[in-house]
Amino acid sequence: MAGLRLYTSNRLEILAQRLAEVLKRPLVSPLDREVIVVQSRGMERWLSMQIAQRLGVCSNCAFPFPNAFIHEVFKRFFSDLPENSPFDPEIMTWIIMKLLPVCMENRAFEALRAYLRGPGNDLKRFQLSERIADTFDQYLLFRPQMIFRWEQGHEENWQAVLWRKIVKENGNQHRAKLAKQFLEAVEGHSAYLEGLPERVCLFG
Repeated sequence: MAGLRLYTSNRLEILAQRLAEVLKRPLVSPLDREVIVVQSRGMERWLSMQIAQRLGVCSNCAFPFPNAFIHEVFKRFFSDLPENSPFDPEIMTWIIMKLLPVCMENRAFEALRAYLRGPGNDLKRFQLSERIADTFDQYLLFRPQMIFRWEQGHEENWQAVLWRKIVKENGNQHRAKLAKQFLEAVEGHSAYLEGLPERVCLFG
């Protein structure tokens, strides 16, 4: 049956049992892979063992992380997307680290300039870039409208200024923009969904 089904529990064992019950119903094609989105490799290993215990075997299953799964969906829809997005936190960290010295002349960056003074500047800049990249990644998911406002030139705080510099160098094909375009395109046009997995399970 098509649609969204939500199972809740405060015990992972119960959720694993409900997942196994869902997976008992085979996909239309035996060659299709089950897609089970997880948050960590540890969860993938534990869950595959739980499925094997309950169903006798766990095979032909893919366990992507959320970002990887969404990027794969977007790649099927937007043919020109790169294999690795510059907006992945791991990649964005290095982009930010490169841009920060250029930004330090801007008055909005006074707090960051003060933080980066003194010994260990390079290490502090890397650690700060890592935190900023992770924060921007969260904004793309939970605060997309704020990101769109920044890109339209609103606000002059250091985060907005830095984000505009990132977008200027790398384009704006980030997941907030792609999600907006994707949802607008598929609304009322089921043909756009062809080629996507028949069933996707999110476990957490």
